[in-house]
Amino acid sequence: MMLPPQLAPWSAWLALLPLDLVAPLGQMLLRLQPLVGRMAGVAASADDIPAGVGSIARRGPYERMLLSEWGVLDAAPDEFIRRAAAHELLFSAPEPQVQRRARVCVALFDAGPEQLGEPRLVQMALFILLARRAQLDGASFEWGILQTPGPLHADCDQPALERLMNARTVARVGSAERDGWNRCLAQVDLLADVWQIDGPGAGVLHRMTARASIEQPLLDERLQVTITQQGRARQLMLDLPDPASAVRLMRHPGNARLDKMRDRIGGHDTPSLKHAPIFSLGGHSVVTARADGGSLHFQVSDVAREGYIAPRRQRRPKKGSVIGLTAVGSTVSCSKNRVWFNQFYGAFHARECPLPPPEQFTTPRGTGQRLPTFHMNTHDTGGRIFVLDAVGRLVCWSAVSTADANTVFEVIATGVVGVVQTRDTLVWARIADSCTTLECYRDGAVSPRDAFVFSGLSTRVLFGDIGSSKEPRSWRIAAAIKETTWLVGQGKEQCNVEIDDGATVIGVARSAQDDGAELALLVLDPSRRCVELRGETRRRVVLTTTAPIAQVTLDPARDRFCWILSGTHELFVRRLHDEQALLHVIPDGVPDAP
Repeated sequence: MMLPPQLAPWSAWLALLPLDLVAPLGQMLLRLQPLVGRMAGVAASADDIPAGVGSIARRGPYERMLLSEWGVLDAAPDEFIRRAAAHELLFSAPEPQVQRRARVCVALFDAGPEQLGEPRLVQMALFILLARRAQLDGASFEWGILQTPGPLHADCDQPALERLMNARTVARVGSAERDGWNRCLAQVDLLADVWQIDGPGAGVLHRMTARASIEQPLLDERLQVTITQQGRARQLMLDLPDPASAVRLMRHPGNARLDKMRDRIGGHDTPSLKHAPIFSLGGHSVVTARADGGSLHFQVSDVAREGYIAPRRQRRPKKGSVIGLTAVGSTVSCSKNRVWFNQFYGAFHARECPLPPPEQFTTPRGTGQRLPTFHMNTHDTGGRIFVLDAVGRLVCWSAVSTADANTVFEVIATGVVGVVQTRDTLVWARIADSCTTLECYRDGAVSPRDAFVFSGLSTRVLFGDIGSSKEPRSWRIAAAIKETTWLVGQGKEQCNVEIDDGATVIGVARSAQDDGAELALLVLDPSRRCVELRGETRRRVVLTTTAPIAQVTLDPARDRFCWILSGTHELFVRRLHDEQALLHVIPDGVPDAP
């Protein structure tokens, strides 16, 4: 999860919540943390007889003077007298007293009627703060409910937090409960840091290091929190989250992540780290490969969704190995001599044909690799499937209809260094005769048409927003013209952007939402934890993460991007110029497959 740096210490607990609830709970943590402070230390008692010699001092009794000083007295009495007058004599000293810290933090929470409602939010925040504080000091954290004396709980994870929130009761803490806890605490380490978290009128336990009193003032919407430690009381008026967020936090802390923006899916539905996600042509969905060869199709909306929307799943094809995945989840698979087209509509529904020879079509070298694949279907010309093979050849399979079993294969272009598809157009850039040429298929044309030619060789070409414009000069394009130099242009606007730190270029966009903003490249930095927009004159950080990013994809038509985190395989979608998350997919279990 992406968190502001100041909330990073509590990321293990904040990750249990949806993005829109992190901010209100995080604000409470930041306000309460200075009052909680670090675990208190207990100084060692002074000993009349030192335990051992562990230091050297310039003062002390002469029976502890070092032997070297006695040697000076015998050899040079005058020097000895001078050293004594100047306090330069050296004496052995006892070991420094080391402060002993509590190794256990115990928190006891009142679940009675005075602490129902909003005070439970403060209890949740204190639970997180005390658990994290114990971790930082190398101590264990144990907790219990004041109404139920008994063994302390040693867990502080999601189920523990959920049990705390569900431990509501109408019973108040009486003398019997206090006596029970006094007997339990008598068996706890004498140096334990014991916290009592309750209301202002509750009784006090015999052993108590600190007390947090939570009260709802009569004429104030805020909560009054008073924390007393070492005889010193500090008070805080704490603002509460909005009512809807407060209810969600109190009632469903463990299931809050199942909200409209964060979808939990099964462990088998895990996005693959090898393949970048693909946005659909309309930008309303995103497709990602699964580690087992299948695919997942997620709906992405610009507005808040109502309820949980399950992904559409495509299983691994029964025949062949997958070599291509389209923007709608259709796949192309092949064996040594056959090609299968899976989950396509129109003329390519359930179609198969012979695999072209290696001199016409080169399949991926490694297992699990995918080739850029595009599907175009019209009533007039039938269907076409374009694939950019492993050596830069753009090839095409075409078929008239499902009733016609004939499948035509042809090589469209060689030396292709970039390709993109819109609703009715396929555009690619190829290298020929020391020039970079843009060509396109549009409106079911039978053959490609030259769109634009510019001098110079490009090792890679990225396309930004093309839209419905048929004038190539208005297209947003980025071309790698040197090892570290990119030419970025749209219309008459052109600039060079240097990428000299090994960052990975993802796409081309505007540096801000304004149409007049500078053209920029979307890049993933070498650490794979930061996504930036880099223009000719400025840089802007778009995203920072604590875990490495495995894959990033840009939807240039709608200024949105998608990324997958390594390790957790979490998938995110958000706007390029807005931090609002549109989709967050969390696998329940992550398989060993990449």
